[in-house]
Amino acid sequence: MTTLHTLPLFPLQDLVLFPRTLLPLHIFESRYRKMVHRALATHRRIATASFKPGWEKQYFDSPKVYRTITIARILHEEQLEDGKFNILLEGIDRALLIEELEHEPYRVVKAESVTDVMSESDRHAIQEAQAEMVGLANELAERVPELSDGLSNLENLHLHPGIIADQIASAVVINGYEKQGILEERSVLRRINLVNVQMRAVLAKLKDRAG
Repeated sequence: MTTLHTLPLFPLQDLVLFPRTLLPLHIFESRYRKMVHRALATHRRIATASFKPGWEKQYFDSPKVYRTITIARILHEEQLEDGKFNILLEGIDRALLIEELEHEPYRVVKAESVTDVMSESDRHAIQEAQAEMVGLANELAERVPELSDGLSNLENLHLHPGIIADQIASAVVINGYEKQGILEERSVLRRINLVNVQMRAVLAKLKDRAG
């Protein structure tokens, strides 16, 4: 069954929020302070989206964003004396932006939740790719101690493999465009493979530097 949501939209520059991950943000613009006030007074939900290239010239209008977005909830908020906010977002679902609605001063969208795709024919390949993903994550955690909290012992968490891929992508992938590509990938097998490519590249660079 299709689930539709009407949510305020918070567009982000080079940042991607994945489901089941956290993102701290500092809210200082007047329009987004109003957005946070409204969300806190209702369902605490907003949608996050990444700008498409070329957004700079239209920032104060409505620059184009990627169609795959994330539904998030405000997990924690701190209102500062000057009216600004520090908030902590928790990703809930991937979603597709269906349309933008007339609204001021911040953008409002209608979005449809989407689910991961994991066919029975992919099950064995997913198991193999997941085993490689966990092994690469553990190796990366050993080489980069600051990543160890998010990457160690993932095999013991009994999470859906798509969620594990999202969590690793959030911790490891730096480039916003590449993160967006992983967010858009609904196939669990292809998403895991994308994340594995990223981790292999990072490990290769670390070994070259040590080399």
